[in-house]
Amino acid sequence: MKKIKFSRFIPAVIFSLSLVIMCSGCGNNGAVKDAYNFYNKVQLGQSKDDVDNTLKVTPKEKDNGFIYSDKDTGYGVTVYYDSDNFVKTKAMYNADNTKIFKLSNATVTEDQVASISEGMTYDEVKTILGSEGKETITTVNPEDENNPISMMIWFNDDETGIYITFNGYEGTVRDIKYWK
Repeated sequence: MKKIKFSRFIPAVIFSLSLVIMCSGCGNNGAVKDAYNFYNKVQLGQSKDDVDNTLKVTPKEKDNGFIYSDKDTGYGVTVYYDSDNFVKTKAMYNADNTKIFKLSNATVTEDQVASISEGMTYDEVKTILGSEGKETITTVNPEDENNPISMMIWFNDDETGIYITFNGYEGTVRDIKYWK
């Protein structure tokens, strides 16, 4: 029964977090490494106590998630825990959501979407789009706990771009969208 409830929750979380990211805009490209400081320290399956001890900040609870914000960068991570208090989803965070797109420094077009299909590898996508993507959300895959679902973005300076969900970290394409 838990799997059914959780599997219904995953699409809603991905959709909601996608909207937050897709409704974003400008930011500071020079701080990409620092922007991912908190995000990279959180791992799926990690306990809440371990996350709290690792990040050393008091999270703000919002919409069933916990926002851990790095006061030095303004970026952070929103973490959703399962009923046993283990990380099931993590998403990039910034109080000014308009900065999330600027983590990507891509030059992509809507026409490129037609060249990418379900099942393609991350390396094939990277070749088509001409650059690395930026991971913005990772969640437990209810169908395969060892193969999480990750969303990566490729965005232009004009706030248009492509976001792709992958089966696995830099795995195979699950879904692709163009945002304009």
